Amino acid sequence: MLGSRAALLHFGGTNYRWFEENAHHSTIKVLIRLLRDLRMRFQGFEPLSPWMLDLLAHYAILNNPSRQALPINAAFRRVLQLLSAGLFLPGSAGITDPCEGADIRVHTAMTLEQQDLVCLTAQTLLRVLAHGGYKQVLGLEGNSSIATEMSVWDGVVVSALERAYERPSDRSIDDADDMDNDEDTMDGTD
Repeated sequence: MLGSRAALLHFGGTNYRWFEENAHHSTIKVLIRLLRDLRMRFQGFEPLSPWMLDLLAHYAILNNPSRQALPINAAFRRVLQLLSAGLFLPGSAGITDPCEGADIRVHTAMTLEQQDLVCLTAQTLLRVLAHGGYKQVLGLEGNSSIATEMSVWDGVVVSALERAYERPSDRSIDDADDMDNDEDTMDGTD
């Protein structure tokens, strides 16, 4: 996958050591390549760091009810299912970074907007995949517009989802603060 020197520079010492000890399964390495390709082709996956992709691949393949490594086709679909279900959204269990001392979830490095974008992109791609668009999702045909534009698969229309999270404007935050202050004044508290 990566030359050992390049991998060491890429991962850093602790991450590199963890990866070498835990991600030796060939299916994990293949899935990481596929996920990195998705990240390059679909703008909605750009917020995912290489370390997040590595942990996600490991999690999808080995953390399942059978505790047996999933085949690559099932693991690829599972990654999209996990992201679609909100694995990397606020309040979710997420994936704990095994190289951090505290219980740090890897997805907290992304902004709320980025977490939402990753989720909605995965939901759209999973719907395309479910209706026979695997060649487009894998990049064998077509282009990355399937994640952002409407497409039709065997008579089924798949349209890109709208963002669920929008950052509150500065004005609405100020208005909320003013309302809190007004309520405090009415209650007689300061």
